Amino acid sequence: MTYPQSGGKTSLNEWDYAPRIGLRYQISPDLQVFGNLSRSVEAPHPWSLIYSSNVRFPAGNGAATGTQKDPIKLQNQTATTLELGGRGDSAVGQWSLAWYYAQVRHELLSVLPDANAVTPYELNASPTVHQGVEASLNSKLWTAADGRQLSLRQAYTFSDFHYRDDDRFGDNRLPGLPMHYYQGELRYDWPLGFFAAVNTQLVSKVAVDYANSYYADPYALFGATLGYNAPKGDWQGWVDMRNLTNKHYAATVTPGYDDKGLDAARSTPGEGMGVYVGVSWSLL
Repeated sequence: MTYPQSGGKTSLNEWDYAPRIGLRYQISPDLQVFGNLSRSVEAPHPWSLIYSSNVRFPAGNGAATGTQKDPIKLQNQTATTLELGGRGDSAVGQWSLAWYYAQVRHELLSVLPDANAVTPYELNASPTVHQGVEASLNSKLWTAADGRQLSLRQAYTFSDFHYRDDDRFGDNRLPGLPMHYYQGELRYDWPLGFFAAVNTQLVSKVAVDYANSYYADPYALFGATLGYNAPKGDWQGWVDMRNLTNKHYAATVTPGYDDKGLDAARSTPGEGMGVYVGVSWSLL
């Protein structure tokens, strides 16, 4: 059987292509550069053909009243992406750096269409741009003769996702993704296997709606880890303490069209302060 029994089709067949070409060059043992040009294709989720429809059963249809009646047609999301970058080992540590730029067509975006909706729609957007920078650096700050060492791991992501001259939203940023995201961990290791670390996450503000009328606040999280790695490598244990300041923050948001500058309560609260204990071992 098919659902609905009348109305539009519930299946969608599309042909598309996704070629890729990449180059990598080893300049020296400690330096490598790379680049690639690719096309990606993402099909809409099958359920979206029904849930994203605004054609609904009218009153008088029993339990079906108000639910989606006819499916809609959604197009594949496609993107052409250029990426350039490098990685290597230097006096400041092991590093990687990459820049990417993607022109996206028919991007599949989720949105709550109104205050009464409980299931986000998935709809095709007008042309959008995804561009950004991804960087990481692992540094050994100090090493003693007996094996003690102090190290610093860092990762930074810059994400600029926005419309390209949309009729309604212009060049607005796409909601749900912070423009700046930084992670860092400072770790001290003892030669017998014990280690201690402190870490942080710094996240910039996040647009909550496509009109960019309201933003979730930026936040900073701090944590710490204590652990032990057995010298033979057969087991390890750790205590992971997260969000030590019990910071209140929005971990994710469900985008809306236009909140008109008001908090529409569509943000998911982040995890509060917590302590996690773990043990792992290998029988080999």
